[in-house]
Amino acid sequence: MKTYNWGFLGTGNIARSMASALDHVPGAKRLAAASRSDETARQFASAQGFERAYGSYDALLADPDVDIVYVATPNALHRDNILAALNAGKHVLCEKPMTLSADDSAACFDAAEKAGLCLMEALWTAFFPAMQKAIALIQSGEIGKPRHVTANFVSLRRPEADPTLFDPTLGGGARNDLGIYPLAAALLLAGPVARSSAHMIIGPTGVDEMAAFTLEHENGALSLLSCGFRAEMPVAVRCVGETGSVEIASDFHHPDHVKLIRHGQEQVFSLPYLGNGYAHEAIVFQDCLNGKQSAWSRAQTEACAALMAATST
Repeated sequence: MKTYNWGFLGTGNIARSMASALDHVPGAKRLAAASRSDETARQFASAQGFERAYGSYDALLADPDVDIVYVATPNALHRDNILAALNAGKHVLCEKPMTLSADDSAACFDAAEKAGLCLMEALWTAFFPAMQKAIALIQSGEIGKPRHVTANFVSLRRPEADPTLFDPTLGGGARNDLGIYPLAAALLLAGPVARSSAHMIIGPTGVDEMAAFTLEHENGALSLLSCGFRAEMPVAVRCVGETGSVEIASDFHHPDHVKLIRHGQEQVFSLPYLGNGYAHEAIVFQDCLNGKQSAWSRAQTEACAALMAATST
């Protein structure tokens, strides 16, 4: 089995989660970690089992032994980090959202294709066995044609606890933090979008703190979606078709089961995930390096970016 050397840009919470997940990824080796300071990089590398630590992102990108760069920096830095990693000849798995616009995401994908390298958005929701099962149930016609999707990710956040989420210069806001999850669920379960509208509530720091989306899909299905920081709601998704429904009633962003409802009867499929759940996207990404197709495509990344960039209020 081929071994892939992973290098991490960023040492925050999500980087720690991904580092732990690599224990469940065959052929993955934690090689190098980079932060903006030597001390932070060394502390992270020691705690998470990386062999090398770098006090700058450029230093890690110059390491010839790094095969894959995982970008886990603030949202506003993703585009430049991706392009720098690609320019250094590295394959890139970038945390969601890949960039803050569809045009920037397209530019990154174009650069990857030109360089003959793999680039993928690390949208873990798309890769869970339960979500893949939900997609398969719908595509096999178990509920007839999809007609209506609801998906919500509204979770209380406070500026004093999560200042980055409320900082517009770092790509904060409910859409960039949480909105991609319901939007992605709608795309995965009901397909491409023909028309959309959005409504935002902007908070005192200038970021959107609540957002709602209405999507009309190309197949005629309608999606009603919401995300936000100002309340707690079940993180749930439901797709209703002509003859039944598929739903994940809690934590659809990292699900371990999916429910099929037809003719008044329920069937629950239990599909546990590996470790903390991040391993699935890493496994798929390494498979992509061997020519396999990703469960989350360039077109879907760009579509989500365009939908999240909506500014109507």
